[in-house]
Amino acid sequence: TGDKVDVDLMSDRDFFQHRATAWTTIALTAPDQLRQRMAWALAQLLVVSPIAMENRRNTENFLTYYDIFTRHAFGNYRDILLEVSYSPIMADFLTFLDSRSASLIWEKEKKRIYADENYAREIMQLFTLGLVRLNEDGTPVLDETGGTIATY
Repeated sequence: TGDKVDVDLMSDRDFFQHRATAWTTIALTAPDQLRQRMAWALAQLLVVSPIAMENRRNTENFLTYYDIFTRHAFGNYRDILLEVSYSPIMADFLTFLDSRSASLIWEKEKKRIYADENYAREIMQLFTLGLVRLNEDGTPVLDETGGTIATY
């Protein structure tokens, strides 16, 4: 089975290289260079990693996800977050795919199990608010002892 793993890793590496080559060609030759650069910058903020996903070789899902950024390159961040939140790629990456609410689980199965809240935390910590409150100049808001204040 050791040979099988090596073949799979090599196959994945080739697959990702081909996808990167296709993206580079579009990014360098497209007539809308500013849009392409904005989309790239936004994709660096709302990152998904194919390594952590079960269906990482589904190129169409990744292209659809990246299209969110090209479509909204000059739009507002709220629209981007909305579309990213409904993306199957983000659902898979941040583990909220197939998550169910606590009330639904209780109603159907009479079990007290809580829904996956990972994505909600990620939206607040990584994509919007951050971990600490900030002043308008970007410096942390400090309490009376000089410590930072959590955003939530």
